[in-house]
Amino acid sequence: MDVGDAARTGPGRTGRPRLGCAGPHRPGRLRPCQNAEECTLFLIDRSKSNSARWCSMAQCGNRMKARRHYERARGARSAG
Repeated sequence: MDVGDAARTGPGRTGRPRLGCAGPHRPGRLRPCQNAEECTLFLIDRSKSNSARWCSMAQCGNRMKARRHYERARGARSAG
């Protein structure tokens, strides 16, 4: 199966969406999740400001925010 076949068959085991499912063509709306260390999914940004960062706020977004908070809190304890 080539890439063209995979794109037409829809989501597979990779969890990537089928090409063309975003409706009308909007440049820059399909991009990888910013949790690149742990996630291999892509997101279709449907926000008005084109500012979505994670494939899912419940999973990747929560992990990234918790990690950032832990690093800030750890830095404050060691500095103070």
